[in-house]
Amino acid sequence: MSANMVDIFDYESLLKRARENIPPVIYSGERFQLPEAEITIEGKNTIFRNFGEFCEKLDRDPQHLSKFLFRELGTAGTIQGGRLVFKGKVSLSDIKDRINQYVKTYVLCYECGSPDTILKKEDRIEILVCKACGAIRPVTAHIEIKVQEEKIEEGKTYELEIIDVSKDGDGIAKKGNFTIYIPKAKKGQKLKVKIEKIKKDIAFGSIVP
Repeated sequence: MSANMVDIFDYESLLKRARENIPPVIYSGERFQLPEAEITIEGKNTIFRNFGEFCEKLDRDPQHLSKFLFRELGTAGTIQGGRLVFKGKVSLSDIKDRINQYVKTYVLCYECGSPDTILKKEDRIEILVCKACGAIRPVTAHIEIKVQEEKIEEGKTYELEIIDVSKDGDGIAKKGNFTIYIPKAKKGQKLKVKIEKIKKDIAFGSIVP
């Protein structure tokens, strides 16, 4: 690898920047993207301004999602129209993390990764039914989605679609559970990308001519 390439992929310094730029949950198989959460602080409260839009996108009861967020964030609050009001100050990153956890647990199908599911209750047990593949499973916390088990390897080349662009101008792609950053890539492009470095669930690649 050339000296210039090393400069471009200063991996340790890029890792923190990369995590801050991770887009909403998007899974292979069926594209599923949530809107950007609109979070503001009003006095001593935190306002999730487009909470109603999230509930519509997820096709879930606002009461169900709000109770989950209150419990996981360790706070209380109320639904006010299409807004969710948290008591106290809650960070955007914490809210995003809990929403992603909710999607994995209560929305995405364990078998095919589809968001086209129904959540129902039978004898106090919540059941997730997939309308796409017909899979049925009881809801359990921290369950892993099979579709996310796909791995990538350093030095190998993959065909990727650029789904977003980071604040620093790098293209962002997803493969399995990995978020991949590619300099000079533009949103909407489908490119061959060589994986240069992997750090946990973050990877850095370069465009293959």
